[in-house]
Amino acid sequence: MSPDGSRTLAHRSRIVIYTLGRFDLLINGAPLRFKGRAPLRALELLGSLVAAGDGGASVGRLSDQLWPDADGFDAYRAFTTTLHRLRRLLTCHDAVRLSAGRLSLDPHLCTVDVWEFERALRGAVDAEAIEAVLDTCTGAFLGDDQNPWALAMRERLDQLVARKAARASEARRPRFSSATPQLRLLGAGA
Repeated sequence: MSPDGSRTLAHRSRIVIYTLGRFDLLINGAPLRFKGRAPLRALELLGSLVAAGDGGASVGRLSDQLWPDADGFDAYRAFTTTLHRLRRLLTCHDAVRLSAGRLSLDPHLCTVDVWEFERALRGAVDAEAIEAVLDTCTGAFLGDDQNPWALAMRERLDQLVARKAARASEARRPRFSSATPQLRLLGAGA
């Protein structure tokens, strides 16, 4: 396994999405590269989906995020076109599921580094496990992307990391017996 976990992620799924410190896609183990202009809206939809978490997001929410100035019909039409382009980009129609008005990535076909990181960090209970998970983080979510949904995800991750780091720090502090403070107080007054 490589230090950033890329070998482990790459062998588990057909599509691997890296968002910590970079935005990169592996399709069937090969990095996705573009000849000419990259499909920015499709990639933005993918980033927004990743930021929404493994439960996905409603079509309305995604449309409002990506096309805030468009009216309902125009936003939905732009959404369906972009969804089609994203599925074509990922070379797998089933990788992006649309069900009951919610869009999500299929976890059996897609592995997302930030979801793996978040899941591992939430599951870490002792200081060593927390530090081991924190050591796998290769950077901020989507680097310097300033979209509101990217900033919200970054903030959520920062709060989780801060809570877990504080817990690890607390676990590392030496514990004193209940008699120790009394001895200090007695010694100070004598």
